[in-house]
Amino acid sequence: MSSTAASAPPRNLRTALPLALLLLLGCGDEEQRAGDDALLDKPELRTGEEQRERLCSRPESDLVIDAFCGDDAPPLSGLMDLRQVMGLGDNDNGINQGYAATANSTSLSHRGVSAINPRIIFFRLENEDVEDNVELIALAYTRGEQFAELVVRSRIDGELQFYLVAFTLPCEESTAGCLPGDLLTEAVEQDWGEISVYAEEDLLNTPLDCRVCHQPDGPGSEKLLRMQEFRPPWNHWLWQHSVGGRSLIDDYYAAKGDETFAGIPGPDILTSQPGLLSALVFFAGSDEQPNEYRSDLIEPEVRQSANSQGGNQPADNSVPGESETWELIYEQAKRGRAITVPYHDVKITDADKLATMSEAYAAYREGTLPREDLPDIREVYPDDPELLARIGYTTEPDMDGEAIMLQACGQCHNEDMDQTLSRSRFDVDLTRVEPMVLERAISRITLPIDDPDVMPPARFRHLDAASRDRLVEFLRR
Repeated sequence: MSSTAASAPPRNLRTALPLALLLLLGCGDEEQRAGDDALLDKPELRTGEEQRERLCSRPESDLVIDAFCGDDAPPLSGLMDLRQVMGLGDNDNGINQGYAATANSTSLSHRGVSAINPRIIFFRLENEDVEDNVELIALAYTRGEQFAELVVRSRIDGELQFYLVAFTLPCEESTAGCLPGDLLTEAVEQDWGEISVYAEEDLLNTPLDCRVCHQPDGPGSEKLLRMQEFRPPWNHWLWQHSVGGRSLIDDYYAAKGDETFAGIPGPDILTSQPGLLSALVFFAGSDEQPNEYRSDLIEPEVRQSANSQGGNQPADNSVPGESETWELIYEQAKRGRAITVPYHDVKITDADKLATMSEAYAAYREGTLPREDLPDIREVYPDDPELLARIGYTTEPDMDGEAIMLQACGQCHNEDMDQTLSRSRFDVDLTRVEPMVLERAISRITLPIDDPDVMPPARFRHLDAASRDRLVEFLRR
C-alpha cells in the first residue's frame, strides 16, 4: 500500500458557509424520503436569523439562550466577541476560570489539530455555593473550522447542553474562496459574517451529532464531558510543567512566535492549564471517562521502550514508543466499542513536515510569505499507514472487511445509539440490517472521498481504495 493512498483526503478550503455547513451536515438537494424508504433522513438546516428563531422557540434556559435569544442580543464580529458574550473574555488562568490547549484531539476537528494548530478550550467551573450562582460553560475552538463549540448546563433539568456556533467569512465571496491563509491564521478569528447557532437537537443524524461522543450509552443515559487524558501528565496538552508539554510548547512557538492566538497573547500560551480543565470535568460529574487514556501509565512505558532503542521520547518521536496500557484502550476503540483514543506518543507529527510548515508560518508572520501563499499547515502527519491508523485517521492496513467495519463504523452505528434515527438502520451487527439498507450503505461507502454523503465521514476517518474494497466485499457476502 502506498503512503499516498493512506494520506488525508484533499481539503476543500474554497467551500463557503452556509454551503460548507450544508455539505458537512449532509444537507444537499437530494429529496428526503419518508417511511420505510427513509435510508438517509437529512435534517432541515436553517441559517442566520431563521435558525435563531428556531433556537429561541425551544423551552430551554441556559447561558447560550441568554446570549442569543434576548431582544438586545449583541452582534458578533469574531471569536473575542463570542468569548466576551459567553463570559469567557478573561485571559487569566485562575482558580475557577481559564483555558487549555491540546496538540492531539479526538474531537470534531481532530484531523486538523497539532502543536502548530492546537485546539483550545476556554471554560469556567460551576459553583453553586457563591452568592451569584456561577454556571458551567466551555467553549472549544480550532483554526481551520468555521465553527466553535459550546457546552453549558440547562437550568430546567440540569443536563449538559451542547451547541455549535457557525460563522461565515469574507473570503467566501472571493474568486479563490477561503484559502489556508484565511482559515489558519488570525484572519479566521475576525470579520465574521452571518452567525448560525445550532442546538444539539439540530445536529442529530449528522456527522456533527454531539451525542455520539457525549452520550455514548444512548438516549436516557447521562451526558458527559469528554477529557480522555483526565490525569497528569496530560500527554498531548500544552503544559509547561511536563517534559512532553514543554516539547509541544516549543513546537508551537517555532511556528507561532508571539502571535496572538484565539485572543491569547503569545507568551500566555505557556499558562495553558489542562489540570484546571480536568477539575471542570470532575466537578461536572464526568470523572469516570469511558476507555480512559492513562497518561500517568502510558508516557513512562513509551519513554522506556523508545529509549531502549536509542530514541528520545517525548521530545523526539522519530523512534516511536510502545505501551501495553495504550494497546488495551486502542483495542476497544478499534473494535468500535469506544471513541478514537489519542495516540500513545506525545507527538503525532512528522518531524520533517512539521519543520517545513513551521518555517512557512514563521515566514508569513515575518512578512516574507504572503498570506495567500501560506500552505495548509495542518498537513504535518506521518505518511505511514500504520501510524495514521493508530492516530485515528484511517484503518489499519491489511485488516479484513469485518475489522474495517468495526473500526470505521462501530462508534456511530451500534445498538446503543438513538434507534429512532435513520442512522440506526445500519448497525455493525449485520443481523440487524435489512438488505436494502445494506445496499444503501455500500453505495455511500463507495462515494468519492470529497462527497458530503461518503461513509465514513472524511472528517473522522479516511479509507483507502483497498480498504473500501475489502469492506464492500464483506458487506456483500
